[in-house]
Amino acid sequence: MLDRQERRLVILFLLPTSLFMLFLLWLPFIQGVWMSFHLWPFMGEPKWRGLDNYTKFLNADYFWDSIHATVIYCLSTFIQLVIALVAALVMNQPFIPFKSLWRGIMIVSYTMPPVVVGGIWLFLLDPGLGMVPHYLMQFGIIDEPIYWFSNGAWARWLITFVAAWTFWPFMFLIILSSLQSIPREYYEVAEIYGANTFQRFVVVTLPRIKTAILIVVMLRLAFNLAKIEQPFTLTGGGPGYDTSVLSILMYRFAFMSGDFGMAFTVGLFLVAFTAILLLPFGWLYQRNLRRHSL
Repeated sequence: MLDRQERRLVILFLLPTSLFMLFLLWLPFIQGVWMSFHLWPFMGEPKWRGLDNYTKFLNADYFWDSIHATVIYCLSTFIQLVIALVAALVMNQPFIPFKSLWRGIMIVSYTMPPVVVGGIWLFLLDPGLGMVPHYLMQFGIIDEPIYWFSNGAWARWLITFVAAWTFWPFMFLIILSSLQSIPREYYEVAEIYGANTFQRFVVVTLPRIKTAILIVVMLRLAFNLAKIEQPFTLTGGGPGYDTSVLSILMYRFAFMSGDFGMAFTVGLFLVAFTAILLLPFGWLYQRNLRRHSL
């Protein structure tokens, strides 16, 4: 048990963080909840609307378009995980030469601003000037240029692909560092008992990188849901609302339609959507920690 002086010291250390959370997180969040019940036009005064913003949002066609786009965009997290896990397993092998060089090449996309990466892919996929349509026609894969971002289905999957290409090195670096912390003796013992490569991965590797995997999945899911600059650079949320993930939809209401009340409403849906996605992974993470602490 802590004595009175120690408790005061703990409170003193926690006070700055608590004040930071209160004034920069919780008070704005509470204000956002309150403003979501208002009509708040740009350069105007907020007017009470009750649940009108919520009923309008839930009954609008763009609601399901946005949810659909957001779910597909979140899939980039798991595409990133597969690429990062395979790359980390390969780079962790002792026979790979020039590891530092390969690691440097692999993380190039993550060192560039997402807007720049989006602009690069926008140019590469341009029907008139882009290298991708040019080579696809040259090899006879397509007969004419494809206007990728004019088709909602194509556009949704392309912003997902570009996000995966941009951010997978983040997962790669964390998983690789976790792999490198596993003692080689564990693998040697598994080999002595006759375990093949797959069995060594399941019995030795996976249990020891599970925590790292859960952490990077939660972080990337949260970051992907909050990101706006890259998909907005690629499509502007179009065509229509087909690529308007919830963060872009919130931006469109706030700064293009000037309806801040609806923007707060969409923002709360984004918070709820994020919490629903993260809760299962958070539960798995806590269970994994408890299991290792026993």
